[in-house]
Amino acid sequence: MALMCIGPHVFQPVGLNGREMEFTTEAVLAEFPRWGGADGAQFHGMRRDTFVISGVLFPSAIGGLPDYQAIRASQNTGRALPVIQMAVGFVGTVLGTFAVERVSDLAEYGGLKLGFEVELRTV
Repeated sequence: MALMCIGPHVFQPVGLNGREMEFTTEAVLAEFPRWGGADGAQFHGMRRDTFVISGVLFPSAIGGLPDYQAIRASQNTGRALPVIQMAVGFVGTVLGTFAVERVSDLAEYGGLKLGFEVELRTV
């Protein structure tokens, strides 16, 4: 069963598994002073959305390392990829088109456990 997909990269309960997902939107407001009153703010638009996926791999026990390394290869291409979050059955929600901006990992126990983060930004 797939949990979500970043382009061709499929997150599943076994193997490449995303434990946490954080989606962030941010408005841009420029502040300006007012004589004798509180400062004002003017809306200037939205920053690009950020989507961070955190997870843990156990490469020697349940695999997933080649799938994780493929995400880093997609980052090197700079291509925009659709992100699809799966629901019950064969229903999926398209969250948008994102580029992989940051990939980081932390190996523990001599590489037996690998914590990772993948940061995506809208394109």
